[in-house]
Amino acid sequence: MQETKYIHKKSTTSRKGLDMDKFIEELISMIRQEETVLKAFLNHLNQQKHYLLSDEIEEFQKTVQRQEELIEEIKRLEESRIAKVKELAASEGMSEDAITLTHLIEITLGDASEELKTLKESLSHLVEKIRRANRVNEMLVKRSLNFIQQNIGWMIDASDISQVYNPNGQTDRQTGTNIMVNKFF
Repeated sequence: MQETKYIHKKSTTSRKGLDMDKFIEELISMIRQEETVLKAFLNHLNQQKHYLLSDEIEEFQKTVQRQEELIEEIKRLEESRIAKVKELAASEGMSEDAITLTHLIEITLGDASEELKTLKESLSHLVEKIRRANRVNEMLVKRSLNFIQQNIGWMIDASDISQVYNPNGQTDRQTGTNIMVNKFF
């Protein structure tokens, strides 16, 4: 694999001796890892959507553990990246909030700047796609739960009330046993 050297617009070391070229390389590597995991997470959400649409609930349930693992991996990578940015902020005497991808794009030149810009756009698109996929899956799960609740309600309501004749020949409603529910359980 070819090693790419990045050029920092100012100097190659920070105020406290941090090697900016190395820092940028490490940060780009971290962001690439995040991008890879986010892509896997998006693919996972799309697979879950397929299971929800095809009513394969058992298959969907099997995916929940993997989803939690991916979320934990995303958190771990984000925490590592944040720690790295805190390191840079401390070495530059800046606020952590001032170090953004946009700021890093501005202080770098050449390949690093272009790669950071590309990664920023890619991450933005991935996060938006994940949000949309998550909203769709959430809506599908809610729809399935509502359908199940309606069916249970119909079974209980239909069997809970029966009509009987009273001594005057009029019909009265009378609470009966849950005939449909009792047949299943």
